[in-house]
Amino acid sequence: MTNYYKPGDYNVICDRCGMKRKASQCRMTWDSLFVCADRCWMPRHPQDFVEAVLDDQSVSIARPGVQFYLGETTVLTTALINATSIDITSITGLADKDALGIVLDNGACHWTYSNGTPSGNTVTLGSYLPSKATAGNAVYLPSINNEDFTTATTLTATGL
Repeated sequence: MTNYYKPGDYNVICDRCGMKRKASQCRMTWDSLFVCADRCWMPRHPQDFVEAVLDDQSVSIARPGVQFYLGETTVLTTALINATSIDITSITGLADKDALGIVLDNGACHWTYSNGTPSGNTVTLGSYLPSKATAGNAVYLPSINNEDFTTATTLTATGL
């Protein structure tokens, strides 16, 4: 374009390309730059107008802290490998499908459940004992705190 004289028009320098232009040939951008209308001007990007949506970070099920009590008793008579029942010192609070963890002689804790209502001091197990449990070994009863485990797992005694 030619920079010819036009009354009332003045010379400017484009803020983007540095070219000398007439003011009538330039435009102001959204970020306050005075630029060539035909080569340097660009509209503001639509992404600049996107508004953020706030995340709902509320907890759907909020409960107060429950005081957890892990009941404990001991093996009354030695239970051998593959045993399907075990005699324990106390069955107080133990019911059908309640969880129990039996500490075995090899140091592991075998987690299983009571398969039926215990009678006397005998509890029928939901799975076979993988190892021997000598009389006096600990038996953990988290079910007295309304926990319900119906699958058997084996954990190390330190993982309790």
